[in-house]
Amino acid sequence: MKIFTIVLIFLLSLGQLQRVQLNNQLAFYLHDWLIVAFLIKELFTLILQRKKIIENLKKIKKSRKKIFLIFTGLVFSSWILAFNTESFDWRAILYLARFVSYLIFVYLLQKKLQNKSWLWRLVSFNLLLLGFIQYLFLPDLRFLIYEGYDDHFYRLTSTILDPAFTGLIFVFNLNFYLWQKKKNWALIALFALGLLLTYSRSSYLAFLLSSLVLIFKNQGYDKKAVLALLLVFFACLPFLPKKSGGDGVNLLRKTSVEARLSNDQEILQSMSSTQWLFGQGLFVPTQNRELNEKIPSHSHFADNIFVFLLSNLGILGTIALFILLWQIGNFGQKKNLVLLTSLVTNAMFNNALTQSFVLLIFLGFYYSED
Repeated sequence: MKIFTIVLIFLLSLGQLQRVQLNNQLAFYLHDWLIVAFLIKELFTLILQRKKIIENLKKIKKSRKKIFLIFTGLVFSSWILAFNTESFDWRAILYLARFVSYLIFVYLLQKKLQNKSWLWRLVSFNLLLLGFIQYLFLPDLRFLIYEGYDDHFYRLTSTILDPAFTGLIFVFNLNFYLWQKKKNWALIALFALGLLLTYSRSSYLAFLLSSLVLIFKNQGYDKKAVLALLLVFFACLPFLPKKSGGDGVNLLRKTSVEARLSNDQEILQSMSSTQWLFGQGLFVPTQNRELNEKIPSHSHFADNIFVFLLSNLGILGTIALFILLWQIGNFGQKKNLVLLTSLVTNAMFNNALTQSFVLLIFLGFYYSED
């Protein structure tokens, strides 16, 4: 278990550097194979404990079982409709398999970690250090455009190679450290500085809204200190370095917003009446995002989370998903509400739900109890 944990931390800290591109449309991460190995090992343990598992399954409320079956039925219905219209993409099965594997993996791993968050905080801290190194010594990442990444210039991206997703991971950590009764202000300052240097406005907004939720929901804690941090953070924005002069460091830039809106509008306008009800298929990549056959594609879905859900699941599937999440999401824990606010806010502008590292670290913090 110690060797597994060390290797997992190492691979996750490498971020996109351990991505293996099979072709322009298909890739995997080395940590995915590690997760598969872990799940296979745990499967044998679960087989030995099958009687206990069956007993626990019987204890699940019938209403939860029904809504789960309804949601599953709608997912397969959307896939069947996509198959009949010859728009189904077999990568959808891989995306779903990875999503479910991540959910199960983090849940089982957290049990072994006694519901502590130290692993996810260590990975995040490594990403922060590597981010500072990248920003200082390799600020020009425009050459990565030929590998399917955006052409970032003088922005902290770390090994994730995307400032919006890196910024969101930093926000998760700020949520955690600000939630603690005894605050580690040194780490808070470092993650706040890292967040500033991403120039990610969606992450800034996620930090703002989640901090406000924390202030109003976290009773008996030092609210003035959190509010003071927010004021200092946003007061620093006008003084951020503008050395590159590129559009990426311009916080008033409109090009990225217009591109996202155009993409989401195109997806919605292309949907038929049947697809509005049942969706185009869960995790079925949208055709308008397959831009260049010679360059690997990293973006397959709508940028906005609600457009993503509507286009994938339709109105019926989206409603069923919300009901299911309401029943099993454990939103009663206020710290989970803070984390969820960060994720959803950022996902209004970036497809965070299908980003491997964001999803794993979010689930790690969400399942932890410290």
